[in-house]
Amino acid sequence: MAYEVSVFLENKIGHFESITGVLREADINIRSLNLNNISHGWGVLNLLVDQPEKAYKLLSSKGNSVALREVIALEMKNEAGGLDELLLKLAKSGIHFINAYSRLLSDKRIAILLLEVPDVIEATERLVKNNITILEDAVVYGN
Repeated sequence: MAYEVSVFLENKIGHFESITGVLREADINIRSLNLNNISHGWGVLNLLVDQPEKAYKLLSSKGNSVALREVIALEMKNEAGGLDELLLKLAKSGIHFINAYSRLLSDKRIAILLLEVPDVIEATERLVKNNITILEDAVVYGN
């Protein structure tokens, strides 16, 4: 199962760069990101990186408020309607998600939909039952 690293950070010049600098120095590759402004000058940076556990430990050790969360990665067609087709399958399977973003793998010519769900175990069971394949970590992280 894939993991995302979420960092709670203040929306000030240089704060985002302090996170990317730590990852660069540790040779951790950011595969995808999503930055959300929450309120009152604070936000959450969700990162899909090739070494999530290492990134979590490093960022935590630097005093950042960090979470390591399990996400579900699904393949979707890299063509018009690919997302819609996958979302219809998810809806029919009863999959509820609270956050989503995507990543394109140009070398494999596929797209990945990353989902944060309230209950990973239940969602995984529903996906398996409905023949929706969860991608292996090596594909997700690009290793």
